[in-house]
Amino acid sequence: EVIVAAKNPGDDELTYETADLLYHVLVLLVERGVSFDQIKQELAKREGKMSDYKDRPEIKNL
Repeated sequence: EVIVAAKNPGDDELTYETADLLYHVLVLLVERGVSFDQIKQELAKREGKMSDYKDRPEIKNL
């Protein structure tokens, strides 16, 4: 649903679907006992690593 919303014009649907996705991911993490700190540690391991998509443009407006 997030991908479909991203293909459509406007941001309202994308915002709604992304919020829905994040809510369900957070519920899943709580259910499995995975902390947000564990997620942050995993992301930190990836910092500075080259992506397989070297030509992908940098996302600047987050």
